[in-house]
Amino acid sequence: MPAGTLRSRPRGLAILEPLSTINRVVAFVSHDLRQPLTAILANAEFLTRSDISDMQRSDTYQEICWAIDRMNEMVSSLVDCSKGRDTLRPVARNIVDTVEHAIRMASVKQEFPGVTITHQHEGLAVGWFDSNRLERVFANLVRNACEAVSPETGQIVITTTGSRNCLQIGVWDNGPGIPATIQDSVFQPFVSCGKTRNSGLGLAIAKKFVEDHGGVMYLDGRGETGTLFIITIPFAIPEGTI
Repeated sequence: MPAGTLRSRPRGLAILEPLSTINRVVAFVSHDLRQPLTAILANAEFLTRSDISDMQRSDTYQEICWAIDRMNEMVSSLVDCSKGRDTLRPVARNIVDTVEHAIRMASVKQEFPGVTITHQHEGLAVGWFDSNRLERVFANLVRNACEAVSPETGQIVITTTGSRNCLQIGVWDNGPGIPATIQDSVFQPFVSCGKTRNSGLGLAIAKKFVEDHGGVMYLDGRGETGTLFIITIPFAIPEGTI
């Protein structure tokens, strides 16, 4: 779909889905609920500490509220799907804020203490997208990368480049890469490699949400090291919305 197509989409765009996809949506939501639940637990434990400042306490409380909001949005998607439709809610948002919040959500769990996650942005930061769904895209890609890299020396780099028409996203990690034997099926549900606790849904969820935005997502096999996923979505803000 051309980058400017979202100009003609009304706010609260309805994406028709056959009722046969309900089981898939249930699996997707169940998978993604673990992320905010983990964030709530970790932040609640942090609030019990006596050595934190009032500002830290306030920021942590806000993180818990954001995680609850994400859970509410995911549950709402189940209700929408049960009615035969799923709803994309694009508005003018700052992609830097969305990425940084996804990184914070992924970082609260102390399972990967030595993994470094960085974000680099160029160009326009404010565009037209559903921030809740893109946050889930980043969260799933970062989670997968954390599980793939070394827990002591792992590096994950997220790059975002915004223009008047499109947003280009790259998520790279310095892990061992994805075996050639599953590269063609890596976005299929339940496809996983060497991760005993991984459901194999993260990439399928990410790709679906990217395509809901009218975008594309693919594995870039040109790199010699690590794994790189490339995403491009429309970014144009419809006239008269801000």
